[in-house]
Order: sequence, then structure tokens, then C-alpha cells
Amino acid sequence: MNPRGSLQDFLSVWVILIIIAGIFSSGCTTDLTGIYPARSHEAANSGDLRIYFLDVGQGDASLVRYHDTVILIDAGEVDQGDQVVYDLRRLGVDHIDLLVASHPHSDHIGGMQEVLDAFPVDKVLDSGLPHTSMLYERFLETVNRKGIRYMIAEQGQKIDLNPSLSILILSPPKDRLERDLNTNSIVLKISHARISFLFTGDAGAVAENELIRAGYSPEAQILKVAHHGSSDASSATFLSRVRPEVAVISLSRDNPYGYPHRETLDALQAVGPSIFRTDRDGTVLIQSNGTTYSVTTENGQEGVWKSPFSSSATPGPGTTAPPVFPSSAVTAIATISVLHQVTANITPPTVTPMITIPVPIPPVQIGNVSLVKIEAMEFNAPGDDRENLNGEWVRITNRGEEPVLMAGWTLSDISGAGPYTFPAYLILSRESVTVYTGTGRMNDTSLFMGRTEPLWGNNGDTAFLRDGSGTLIDSRSGGSS
Repeated sequence: MNPRGSLQDFLSVWVILIIIAGIFSSGCTTDLTGIYPARSHEAANSGDLRIYFLDVGQGDASLVRYHDTVILIDAGEVDQGDQVVYDLRRLGVDHIDLLVASHPHSDHIGGMQEVLDAFPVDKVLDSGLPHTSMLYERFLETVNRKGIRYMIAEQGQKIDLNPSLSILILSPPKDRLERDLNTNSIVLKISHARISFLFTGDAGAVAENELIRAGYSPEAQILKVAHHGSSDASSATFLSRVRPEVAVISLSRDNPYGYPHRETLDALQAVGPSIFRTDRDGTVLIQSNGTTYSVTTENGQEGVWKSPFSSSATPGPGTTAPPVFPSSAVTAIATISVLHQVTANITPPTVTPMITIPVPIPPVQIGNVSLVKIEAMEFNAPGDDRENLNGEWVRITNRGEEPVLMAGWTLSDISGAGPYTFPAYLILSRESVTVYTGTGRMNDTSLFMGRTEPLWGNNGDTAFLRDGSGTLIDSRSGGSS
């Protein structure tokens, strides 16, 4: 045996023990198995940043309040609008600086009409992906009618509302992902000093991977879990980057989709955050002073509805409790909403397909309309026009670098009789939409006039594209081909 070697081994052991003892004596809770720090910032405080994850059933609605700065992210389903307004008023809200529509599914924007009617709103942030629901059309029409500033989210943008808050858009990127509404949800990171909150809408694994690939850090102490806990989001890779200490899932009890999925709960438990659920905990309040945060739940503690911003915790004058809809009324409301996409192995309830009826919408100038052009057309359909209505078509292209909202625009022939009116369609940069004469299912690249007889003259005609005020945007003539 080498005495010198034995002494070295002995000293090495002592150095390791001293290091380990130093770690635990310093109060660090990180262990040697790779488990993430558990709620290292959680502490009672009376900070000025208050974030409410509102209980709106099967939907999303989050209120961010810092002194007089107010942000509302989503507003639940159609039948939750009055409840959201009621909750905001009893928390002392009298205006909204930024209203965020994470994406245009009804469980996120359904209640926004009531919110827009009840409060002055300064700015609206939209995901900017076209959607043909009547609900979304009405939302855009109201934003335009009230003169609210309209912004389309893009990865990397920063929103300046208050010098004490950092608001960064992590998704969607400029080149949208897969043309899917959930995938292109707005992902917001809101930070106050050392404490960050991540709001994910219904963004799934594709969006999660893209924002990481683009170099953006999603790390945040508090995570609003995406898509109500669906297994198509919250991947293990993404959660390992976020490293949340608290995770909040917004959903309804006994929802028909089986949310939250077991895969999501397992993935969350692997990184160790405290999990709160609105179906069990009711509204969840997280309060922060920028260094620490505290969590209060409606069903577990008092104080969620005690507003520090008004003299009374009760709603303002003229405010009544939200109405309770009978089940028949809720069913009727649901039939005019668009259910969000669900995981393939879960069968959604049967819903009557919604037919979008174009309605007159005041002109909204979003984007460079002069770069929207009639790119091509086919006026003479192959075969009998009357039996091949969709053989007639006009293709419209946005040659510009920014999206253009075509809400209320018209497309007509040389006679000008019975023009086709566009729904709230957003044509993205360098992309095209084809307008067919007959009927079909609207999607991101195809619109249908719904006519029962041909429109365009086979031997020669002119297509006129006008905006909602009747101003000519482009025209193109052609004949038989």
C-alpha cells in the first residue's frame, strides 16, 4: 500500500463531502439526480403584479394587472363572456390596454364580444391566421368599428406597455407553421424583474420546437400549460427548457376531451412544478414583487377576489352577476361556435357544421393593399359551365411583405351584379387564395362564392377586386383559354 496514495484518496473524499455540505447549507434545493429546483422563488408577498388565471370552464382567460396596466389574454367560450366581464369589474378593471386573442377558436375568443362592449380597449394583438367563422368575423368588425389599434403577432416582437414589464412574443414566426390555428397560437413571455410567466395558448409541439430552434428562451417560473393539458403539447424537451416551478391548466371538470391527458401530467411531474387546475382550484391568482411570488386559489383560500386596485371588492355600479344559461341555451350557443381541434384519438361531441355567411364589414386597412393583385383566372370552365361551376375561378396573390385583411372586399364581373363579398380573410405575405364560383369547404387557400349558375363570360370578361369602401384594388380581363 502506498501511504501517499491513501492520504490523497482520503483528502479527495473530504473535499467532496465539504462541497456537498456547502450546497445544502447554502439553502440550494438542487439535488444530484438532476431534478429541477422546486419553487425556489415562492414566498408570501404583496407585490404589485397580479395575474389571474380565470375559471372559465373549458377555455382560457388570463388577466395580467400591474398598477394601471391591464392585459387580458383570451376570454373563454361564448357563454363565458358575461362571467369574464363580471370578474374583471369586481377586480376593479375599468379599461384594457392590450387584448390578446391567442388564436381564433371559440373557447379563446368566444367571450371577447362582451369584453369589447364593456371596456375601452387600446390595442388588440391577434395571431393573424385567416379563419372563416362568424365569431371571428364579428370580432374583427367590432375592433374596426371601435377604432381599436390592431396588431398581428410575430416572433421576436416586444410590446411596450409599462417599463417594469417585459412582454416578448415567442410565437408564431413570420412564416406561419402548418397553417394550423392551434400551432400558430400566440406564445407570450411576460417578465417582471426576476419572475417570468409563459402564456402558450393552444400551441403544440411543432410550435414549441420552432421557438427553441429559433433561439428563444421559454424559461419561466410560471407556465400556463398549452391546450388545456392535451398530449399534443408540453413535450418533455420543451418543459425541460421552461423549467417551471408552477404550472396552471385551464379546463372544465369532466370535459369531453379527457383533458388533462395522462401523458401531459407525467411530463409535468418529471420536471417537478406545483400543478394548479381551474377545474379543481377555481380561479388561480399569482402575485409577484419581481423577486418572489405567491399562489392563491379560489377554492382553497380567501383573497382571490379582493382587489387592491379599487376601494371595494364588489363590482361597480350597474354591474350584475352573470346570467346562468339553461342547458338548452348553452347548447344553442355551442352550435354557432367552432370547436377547437382535438387529439386524434379523442372523439369530440357532434356539432352542426357552421356555414359562414359573408356579411358587410366596414373597411379595415391592414397591410399594403396596393400589392394585392389578381394573379390568374379561368373564366371558361372545362365542359358545361353549369355542371362545373368550380371550373371557373380567380386567383388573388399578396405580393407584399405584410398580411392584408380582405374583410368586406368584393369580387365582381364586368356587369357588377351580385358581387362576391369576402369574409374576414387575412391573406399572408407572398401567398394566394383562389375564389371559386361554386360551393365547397372554405380553407386557407380556397374561398367559394356559393353560386348555383356561372358568373364569368366565356368569350371575355373582367374581374374587379374592390375593398370594403368600393375602392378598386385591381382588375384583370380575359377570355376563353
